[in-house]
Amino acid sequence: MWRRCAWLAVVAALPVLVLADTGRFWFITDIHYDPSYLRSHQPGRVCDSLGPGMDPPENPGPWGDHDCDPPWRTINSSVYAMKAIDPNPDFILRGGDDVPHVDRASLNYTARTVVTLLSNVTQLLEEVFPGVPVYSSLGNHDYWIKNQLPDTPNDVYNDVATLWLSGSGQDAMDTFRRGGYYSAPLRPGLRVIGLNTNLFYGRNLVTEGEDDPAGQFAWLEQQLEQARGNMEKVYIIGHVPPGTHERIYTKRDFRPNHNKRYIAIVRKYADVISGQMFAHEHFDTFRMIYDEQGAPISTVFLSPAITPWMRRNNPAFRQYVYERTTGELQDYLQYYANLTQANRLQLTDLDWQLEYQATVDYGIPDVTPVSMEMLRNSLNEVPSDAFDKYYKHNSVGLDYGSCVEDCRAAQLCSTYRVDYDEYDACWQARVGGVKCHRADGVLTVLALAVMGVVRHLV
Repeated sequence: MWRRCAWLAVVAALPVLVLADTGRFWFITDIHYDPSYLRSHQPGRVCDSLGPGMDPPENPGPWGDHDCDPPWRTINSSVYAMKAIDPNPDFILRGGDDVPHVDRASLNYTARTVVTLLSNVTQLLEEVFPGVPVYSSLGNHDYWIKNQLPDTPNDVYNDVATLWLSGSGQDAMDTFRRGGYYSAPLRPGLRVIGLNTNLFYGRNLVTEGEDDPAGQFAWLEQQLEQARGNMEKVYIIGHVPPGTHERIYTKRDFRPNHNKRYIAIVRKYADVISGQMFAHEHFDTFRMIYDEQGAPISTVFLSPAITPWMRRNNPAFRQYVYERTTGELQDYLQYYANLTQANRLQLTDLDWQLEYQATVDYGIPDVTPVSMEMLRNSLNEVPSDAFDKYYKHNSVGLDYGSCVEDCRAAQLCSTYRVDYDEYDACWQARVGGVKCHRADGVLTVLALAVMGVVRHLV
């Protein structure tokens, strides 16, 4: 049971938003449920999701550990906390990755294991939020073997289509079975497009060398053109995001040709796209897309994860506020639980709290592209109170120390330039060239190698 009185106090303290015909919806991502927590199949490891070469946690707590993916009780707590805050959202969107970070060489996972874990999380959401539409995208771990999501029909796509989309129409079922992507109406005048961006992922060897795996780009343009003709707005959800990682400046998830094509599509249909919500990194950030004249036209929002894996973040989920008639995003509220504190105090439930509200903490009128560009500009100021807040929120309150020089350049260029060539120009202008490593601030490939987890990276 969650602490009802505490939740009433949190809800009562939230700022009152007075907007015309506004609705709210939840976005939750990167759950990475690890059934093996505290009962690993490998002696002494604590959890199967522990990265290769990493020492097991010395004092793993009941709510999970920052070196592992979370146990069921943490996931259950997060969903019931969402229910306590807002039991009647218009809908729930998900960014993928319900399956834990497990090494394919060390465990006997199968496609059936993946579907079972996806079903566990799906059933929980349906039970806690009966009648609320839930739309999800596949993560790179939501397949076996991880990362290798194919561009052809397969058993996982078929089973998950039945699990997620039985009430969404035959077209949605058909495209998901073909390539893991779909489109479905959210409400009159607004629909969701769930992309399988894992097909564009550089670590996916199955689709390497393909210009348009499973015809997803052509289908996306067709859907956006149709939405424009029908006077509809669209939310795009996906797992692997476009652009360059803001902490690992050598890490880019989309292949270069796929990154360029995605940006071109967003520019072409920016009048139709009311929001882009992605995941995968486990960090809290955003990336701006501009038209050919340099005006901000769309924002890629990256939400932090439920899993605290690899000491990246505290568990977190997000609520968006939107204008129902236009789909325009007005605000978001970020919630989190302090995992270390919960374990130290042996709490009977996680103490989920409001970490921040975007418009209040950043002093912007809303979270439209124009306002997010105002925020991005304020991050560039020196000193910048906005940047200090942003950097703290980026890891959901985990202390990464100060962020200066290359660290700051990586953060700012990531939010500013989604195109890889433009990012490189931004980086060069700020630091005078490309460096291989950084000793602090940025989680570089060198730092991750020391931790023994480069090949285990999400």
